[in-house]
Amino acid sequence: MSTRPLSFLAADRPYEAAEVVILGVPLERTVSYRGGPAQAPAAIRLASDSVESYSALFQADLSEIGVCDLGDLDPHASLSDVLHSVEREVGRIVRAGKAPVVLGGEHTITLGAVRGAQAAVGKLQLLALDAHSDLRDEYEGARVCHATVLRRCQEVVEGLIIVGARSFYGGEVDEPVFARVEELAERLDPALPVWLSLDLDALDPALCPGVTNPEPGGFSYHQVIGIFKALRPFRVVGMDLVELAPPYDPSGVSAVTAAKLVIEAICALWAPARKRA
Repeated sequence: MSTRPLSFLAADRPYEAAEVVILGVPLERTVSYRGGPAQAPAAIRLASDSVESYSALFQADLSEIGVCDLGDLDPHASLSDVLHSVEREVGRIVRAGKAPVVLGGEHTITLGAVRGAQAAVGKLQLLALDAHSDLRDEYEGARVCHATVLRRCQEVVEGLIIVGARSFYGGEVDEPVFARVEELAERLDPALPVWLSLDLDALDPALCPGVTNPEPGGFSYHQVIGIFKALRPFRVVGMDLVELAPPYDPSGVSAVTAAKLVIEAICALWAPARKRA
């Protein structure tokens, strides 16, 4: 019986030799509906063992790209301290010329990630795939939480684009940050590095039900793959995947979907150019 610590599929490179670095942040502090995102990094790693490392879509193999799994950050400190830990680790990884893939956890972790990435590269734009706008200035008395995270990120980054939003509180529907998928090539600035934040509730809950705040409608799996394809001409410095709630999908399909999307994103965005489709 193996005693190897749980890690993501094919993430067997030492940090120094890795091109992509996986980091778990099992934060569950400001959820307001369904719980479970603290279980998500482990569930995604476990689910990754059920799929292949080769991407036929992008003709690349995770095992040949060079992936390291650093395990999880401690989620039990104060929210501010957890976000500073994410900021510090993401900044360190990006400065080393590697791409961080952060597994949440609730969406609030994106704030720490973009702070760290922007500090490392100077200027940054954020592309968020999300069913909700997450643009409130505060929610239930909190200025930093899952419902305000993109507002706080907007205060940090040079540009914010949200695709997939279909749930609004009403005060933000006319803001210019919302875009359709087919507009991405025009709306993203080719001169600025990109951070990608993928909230799984952007997908149709009929396909990915195990999320904290499901919203009817949403992307198909292949539409998300299309977004990865649209991002290939841009310099994507890292990504996070958040809001998986494993207890709400006993079938495990949502965790498998999350793991597969991580694999496809890595193969699409960080495989050596000679191996790209």
